[in-house]
Amino acid sequence: MSSNRKFGNNGANNTGSPMELWQAFFANPTEWWDNRHNKRNPKYPDFKHKDTGEALWIEGRNTPHWVKSQLEILDSRMSSLQLQDDDERKFSSMAADDVLPF
Repeated sequence: MSSNRKFGNNGANNTGSPMELWQAFFANPTEWWDNRHNKRNPKYPDFKHKDTGEALWIEGRNTPHWVKSQLEILDSRMSSLQLQDDDERKFSSMAADDVLPF
């Protein structure tokens, strides 16, 4: 992020509004840990920034109404990219197998 604000290690110390944090998330989703599928505690954030520790909760009381629909779109695009990446890896390993004599 290029802003000069300080970030805390949990949601209670956020200096940015939830709207700003969600906008930052959607602008650069790969800079955030996605904890949705491995949350051990429901109080643990759904997303946490890899560098700043900023935290986001999908069901947070200040979460903008548009977040869930945008997450569906993002998840769909990310899974498509993952499938494409998997296909490219399969192709490159097959191509390597065809070239190598052993």
